[in-house]
Amino acid sequence: MSASTSRFSLPGTPSPFHRRPARWLALVPLALALASGCSREAAPVANAQDDPMSDAVSAAAPAEAAFDSRLSIVDNNGMLRFDGTVDSDAARKTITEAIGAAYASDRVSGGVTVDGNARPAPWLHGLAPFLAGFKAPGAAISFRADTIELSGQVAADQRGRLETLARTHFPGLRLSGLFAGQDGDADPAIAALAALHPQSPAHGVESALNKMAIGFEQGSAKIAPASLAVIAQAGQTLASMPADRRVEIAGHAAASGDPDADALLSRRRAEAVKVQLIVNGVNPGMIETLASDGGAATGTQADQVTFRVLN
Repeated sequence: MSASTSRFSLPGTPSPFHRRPARWLALVPLALALASGCSREAAPVANAQDDPMSDAVSAAAPAEAAFDSRLSIVDNNGMLRFDGTVDSDAARKTITEAIGAAYASDRVSGGVTVDGNARPAPWLHGLAPFLAGFKAPGAAISFRADTIELSGQVAADQRGRLETLARTHFPGLRLSGLFAGQDGDADPAIAALAALHPQSPAHGVESALNKMAIGFEQGSAKIAPASLAVIAQAGQTLASMPADRRVEIAGHAAASGDPDADALLSRRRAEAVKVQLIVNGVNPGMIETLASDGGAATGTQADQVTFRVLN
């Protein structure tokens, strides 16, 4: 069955087609080499009348793969942008009505696509009351399957408020991203970073930064959602320090056999962390990035970043 899709925007908006938020980082293109060893001679085609299974095989065409419904919402200083894909018109209506009840139509842009191959969304029921209290300029929230991820620039007190709101309206769903790490004692790195002050010596700042275990998706510069909370704390801490402080971020990647690709991935990882620090208030001029030792790393440094405080 081929899926039919459509776009939808809130009534009152100028157009249902809006530009989505820009990506911070570009993914590294993959070079694909395809080898083909097909024979030029066509195999004989059996007569359908001679093959009683042919009708059954024709009727059993493979179905298109199912995927999880998703929704992304960004509060850009009171202007809401959203996009997503759900399984039905009813689900789309639930989303647009929830957004319309929480935000004026002239402050909303976006659209939702309907695709019959999408799985039903388990987060629809609590969406309206959650969005009624979501108001958090700079925050982004995404829903996919049973996971709700908070990202963007969100102060610690706001993160706590939004976590309580999410747990109230989405019981049983998994919270990730900036929802994690609300209890600083549970993460030694968050506790160490929070204990720093503007005049902390360079060696103390460096030690605290290197307590962070920042994860990345395999073979990618995309930061794992579980690492967003500790990076947010690092950003808030560094933003409070003197403007002339300088920090170096070195990216690392496990050796793949392609040194150039390893070096590129390493640098992109360092830059991805820099972007998250900037989102959380750090002056871009405070941070330098590089690929350490050509990029490849082994042991505990593989697929990580390390920090050096220069002054």
